[in-house]
Amino acid sequence: MVNINLIRKSNLAFKLSGHVSSLVAVFVGATSGIGLGTLKQYAKYAQGGKAYIIGRSKSAAQPLLDELKESNPTGTFEFIETEISLIKNVDLACDQIKTKEKKVDILFMSPGFLAWGGRIESAEGIDVPHALRYYSRLRFVYNLLPLLTESPSPRVISILAGGKESAIDINDLEVHNDFTFAKAAANGTTQTTLAFEELAKSYPSITFIHKYPGFVDTGVIGRFLSTVTGPMAIPATIAKWAVLPIVNWFSTTIDEAGERGLFLGTSARFPPSNPKTDFVGVELPQGVEVASASVVKDGVGNGVYRLGPLDDSAPDGDVLPGYRLDDVGKRVWEETQALWDRCLSRAA
Repeated sequence: MVNINLIRKSNLAFKLSGHVSSLVAVFVGATSGIGLGTLKQYAKYAQGGKAYIIGRSKSAAQPLLDELKESNPTGTFEFIETEISLIKNVDLACDQIKTKEKKVDILFMSPGFLAWGGRIESAEGIDVPHALRYYSRLRFVYNLLPLLTESPSPRVISILAGGKESAIDINDLEVHNDFTFAKAAANGTTQTTLAFEELAKSYPSITFIHKYPGFVDTGVIGRFLSTVTGPMAIPATIAKWAVLPIVNWFSTTIDEAGERGLFLGTSARFPPSNPKTDFVGVELPQGVEVASASVVKDGVGNGVYRLGPLDDSAPDGDVLPGYRLDDVGKRVWEETQALWDRCLSRAA
């Protein structure tokens, strides 16, 4: 694990380095929760840097934009208003960024919401929570690969459930059959790691991070419990008012989660498989070592990191080794692209 005091030391070293003013970051899902906390820390430390913020309502985000500008007067913060559960909207947002930028250094993704019940299908035919946790996020990665590869030390970070991978129905990756929230969440988690590992083979200069943040007091669990209906509504209400406050007492604050998020995007703890330059991030504080990559071959890591709440490297688990042997990652990535094509043809 990495102590929060060492993370703060690293973030301060990042602020004092010569790399901050030229940074370009893209934040997806940063108007609340962990993404918001990370965006605020980015504004605080990356003086002069630039950030694109993808969200649903610019007017609702205006107080946040004012706060960011006050925190970083020389920085640039551009809000792109769109609904990212639709793949076509992800493409339009990325097109805006690609017309203005020559590189992207950090892509930080944490959108999503929890909902009780069955599938909530978008106009493109994807379950909306599943799109937010996986399909839309990976579309941002795919679209921005040309800009990420132009960065001297690019990072792709998805806050979801790294290290919690489990067996999935390979024949039902979209979770059409026997849908449950748990099944969809498991699919999104395992698909993310497998897709990152597949992408890392073709883009070894990019670091890919899949993190499980643990319990962070974002309010999302309370909102989820409020959506429960039927026989489970009573225990859900009891949990919301009696159990959740106790859990939140021991939870990580949004500020600390944000400091850890910035650390993921800037520290030399997470080098890519084949760096473009000698700079792979801020020099490690004493007592912090390079993290363990998800796959290491001949002493070289693949640049993919599965992390726990304290930014510790997650153990491999039971399912990933077999999926790698069976080349499931390739199938996941091919089917992901096929779904995108279907969505876009449907929207045309």
